[in-house]
Amino acid sequence: MRNARSLVLWLLAGIAGLVLLAWAFPRAFPFAPRQWTTSRAEAVDVALERFRDLGAPVRNPYVVARLGQDYFLERRLQLAADRHGWAPVGGSRLPKQIFTWEVYVYPKDSPRFEWTYRAEVTLDGEVAYLRRHLDPEVKIPSISPQEARTRSAAFLKREGFDLLEYEEEPGFRSQQLAGRTDLSVRYGDRRNPLLGGATHGVEVFFAGNQLTGFGYWLDDPGQKALAASLRSLNLLTVLRVVWVCLLAALLAFPFLKRYHEGEIGVRRGVQIFLLVVLSGVVTVMLSSRADSEGSGFGLASRQQNTWLVALFEMVFMMVPAGVLAFFAWSVGESICRERWGHKLAAFDSLFQGDLANETVARSAFRGWMAGLAATGGLTALLLAARRMGVWGLSSMLADASTRWPGVSILTWSLAVLFPFLLAIILWLLPVAARHLGRWGGSLAAAVVATVVIPPMIVAAPLSWTTAVSFLASAVLVGLFLGTDLLTVLVAGLVPHVLLTAWPLLSAADSSLRIQGWLAIAILAAPLLASLRYLGSGKEFVYRYEDVPPHVRRIAERERQRVELETARRIQSSILPDLPPRLAGVDIAHAYLPASEVGGDFYDVLALEDGRLAVAVGDVAGHGVSSGLIMSMAKSALAVQVTFDPEVAAVFNTLNRTVYQTARKRLLATLCYALIDPRRLEMVYASAGHLHPYRISATGRVDSLESIAYPLGVRGQLVVDPHTARLSPGDTLFLFSDGVVEARREGSDDLFGFERLEESLARHAGRGPEGLRDGVLTDVARFTGNAPREDDQTILVLRLP
Repeated sequence: MRNARSLVLWLLAGIAGLVLLAWAFPRAFPFAPRQWTTSRAEAVDVALERFRDLGAPVRNPYVVARLGQDYFLERRLQLAADRHGWAPVGGSRLPKQIFTWEVYVYPKDSPRFEWTYRAEVTLDGEVAYLRRHLDPEVKIPSISPQEARTRSAAFLKREGFDLLEYEEEPGFRSQQLAGRTDLSVRYGDRRNPLLGGATHGVEVFFAGNQLTGFGYWLDDPGQKALAASLRSLNLLTVLRVVWVCLLAALLAFPFLKRYHEGEIGVRRGVQIFLLVVLSGVVTVMLSSRADSEGSGFGLASRQQNTWLVALFEMVFMMVPAGVLAFFAWSVGESICRERWGHKLAAFDSLFQGDLANETVARSAFRGWMAGLAATGGLTALLLAARRMGVWGLSSMLADASTRWPGVSILTWSLAVLFPFLLAIILWLLPVAARHLGRWGGSLAAAVVATVVIPPMIVAAPLSWTTAVSFLASAVLVGLFLGTDLLTVLVAGLVPHVLLTAWPLLSAADSSLRIQGWLAIAILAAPLLASLRYLGSGKEFVYRYEDVPPHVRRIAERERQRVELETARRIQSSILPDLPPRLAGVDIAHAYLPASEVGGDFYDVLALEDGRLAVAVGDVAGHGVSSGLIMSMAKSALAVQVTFDPEVAAVFNTLNRTVYQTARKRLLATLCYALIDPRRLEMVYASAGHLHPYRISATGRVDSLESIAYPLGVRGQLVVDPHTARLSPGDTLFLFSDGVVEARREGSDDLFGFERLEESLARHAGRGPEGLRDGVLTDVARFTGNAPREDDQTILVLRLP
C-alpha cells in the first residue's frame, strides 16, 4: 500500500509538470518555433529550386543545410518586448528570422567559405535570404543607382514584398572588387520595434549589373554592448571541452590508485565508455556537416573540412567524454558501494539487460516523473521571472540540423550530458559527503554541477542561467540522496531531451513530429520495457556470478575491516585507563594502535603492601589471534598478581598460559617489575622484551637489562629477577618495540635506541606526561605521515 501511494504521488508530480510545461513553454519561450511546417529536406528542395533563378546549377554540388539560430536577434526582440509590449514585435517580420534553414551549395573541392549559392528558408517555407556568390575577379559592367533601384523594386514586388511597408528612399552600399563594383540596395522597414537606434529591412544584391539575390539586414549601434552581455554563451562549448578534460584528469589519479589496489573493475566501465563514444560517433556523423559550417582548418576544401571538424570533435570532446564516463563509473562505483550500494541496483539491472523487474521499472518511472516535474517547474519559474526582465533563449534549445534530429538529440545527451551526471552524482557527491558531511557534500556537488553540466535552460540575463542551473543541480543531488542512480540519470536526461524536442512535437509537419517523438521514445525505452512489472514486487536480486570480482574483494575487505575494528574495540576496552597517581607514584601512559589489531598490553596494579606491579607486554604478530592471546595474558596477569605478585610466579603463570593456549605457538614478550616507592627499590625481569630505562633527576639515562626467553617458547621458563636501587625523582620508562622500530614510509631507517635515548635525555626535566609527549612527538616527527606498522605503547612512572 505504501509503495502504491508513493507511485501515485510520483505520477501526480509528473502529470503536474507536464501540464505546467504545456502551459508555460509557449509563454516562457514565445520565439520558439510553433506550427513548424517546413522540414530540413523540404527547405533544401525549396532552396535548390530558387537557386535556378540566380544562375546555372552547380555540378556535383556539396550541399550543407543547418538550422540557423540567431540569439542576438532574439535578445533584441526580448528587450523590445519588455519596452513596447508584444504587439509591435509580433507584428514585424523579425521573429521569423530567428530560426531559418540555412542552405549552402559548394562546388566540388571548393575552399571553405567559398559557397556559390546560399539561402535561408523560414520554418513556414518562405525564402528570407537568397544569394549567388561570384568570383571577385569576374569582370561585369557596373549598374547605376537609379537602375539598381528600379530593378530591385520590381524584384521585391515579384517576391511578394509590399514596398509600402518600407522606407520610400532606399539606401545604397557599394563594394569595389578587382573586376567590378558590387552594390546593395537597402529598404528600411517602417515596422521597426528595435531599441537603441537599431534599424532593419530588406536588401537586394547586385554583382556589377547582375542581380545576385536578396536578404535581410540589421544595423545596431549597440551591437558591441549586446555581444558583451551574451559573450558567455560563446564560452559554453569551449568550457565544456575544458571541464571534460579536467574532470577526466582529476579522476585518473584515484582510478590508478584503486585499480592498483584491486578495488576497481573495468568491465562495466568499458561498456559505459563504448556507449558514450558510440553515441558521440553517431552525433558527430549526423551533425558534422552542419557544425563545420562557419569554422574550419587551413587550406582544406569544404568537404575535407567536414571530416576534419568531425575528427576534432571526436578527439577533443567525444573520446574524452567517454574516458570521463569510464573513470567516473569505475571510481565512483567503488566509492558508492561502500555506503550507498543499494542505489546502484537498478542501473546494474539495466546494464545486464534484465528489465523484467520492479527495480528498473520503479527507478525509470520515478526518473521520468521527476524529469517532467522539474522541466515543468523550471519553465514555469522562468515565466514567473519575466516581470524581472528574465527571458529564456529559445534559440539555445532548438536542434534539428541533422537528417535525424530525434536521434541526434538523444545521442548528444548520452555523449555529453551523461558523463557529467555520472561524474558529479556517482563520484563527487559520495566523496564530498564523506569529507564535508551530507549537507556540505550535497552543496559542494550542486555548486560544481552548476558550473560543469550543460545548462538545462539558457536565460537572459545570463546570471539567471546560473540560478536555474543551480536549482536543477540541487534537485538532482537531492533526488539521488532520496532514490537511486538510475532515477537521477533519467531525471537529468529528460529535461534536456524534452525541451529540445518540444518544438518538434508542436510542429505542423508530421516528419518533424515523428523525430520529436523518436527522441522521447528511445529515452523512455527502459520504462516502456519494464512498466508492466511496476507494482509486481519482483525485485532485482544480485546473484553471486553477477557480482564483479572487484566488488567481491571490496566486500571481503569490508568484512575484515569490521572484524578488525571489533577486535580493536575489544582490545581497547581491555587495556586500562590508568590514574595519574598510584601509591605516590606519578603515572603517564600512551597506547597508539597500528592499522591492524596488535598484541601490546600494559597495566599498573596497586598491591596491599604499598608496592606497584608494573607490566608491559607484546604478543608477536597482528590480527585477531594476537589480540586474543593478549587479552588472555592480560587477564592472567591480573589474576596472578592478586594471588602472588612475585616476579618468578608471574612469569611462570603467563608462560604457561601462552604456551598452552597459542595454537601456532605465538610468542609473547613481557617486562614485569615490582616497585616499592617507600624502600626505593625495584625487582624486575624481561622475557624477550625491550629493557626499561631509568632516567635520573639529573637527566642520566640507564638501560635496566634482563635476559630470558619470550613467553610460550618452552613449557618451563627460567627468569632471573634483578633488583635495582632507585633514587627520589627517578623516572622509569617502559615501552614496546613499536617505538624504536618506527620508520619513515619507503625507508629502512628506524627510529632506534640511540634516538630514543637522546629523546629521553632531552625531555628528562619534564613531568611524566611531558616526557611521554616529547618522545611521541620526536617519533612522529621522524616518521612523518607514514602509518604505524606496529602498536606504540609507553608507560612512564616517576617516584616521589
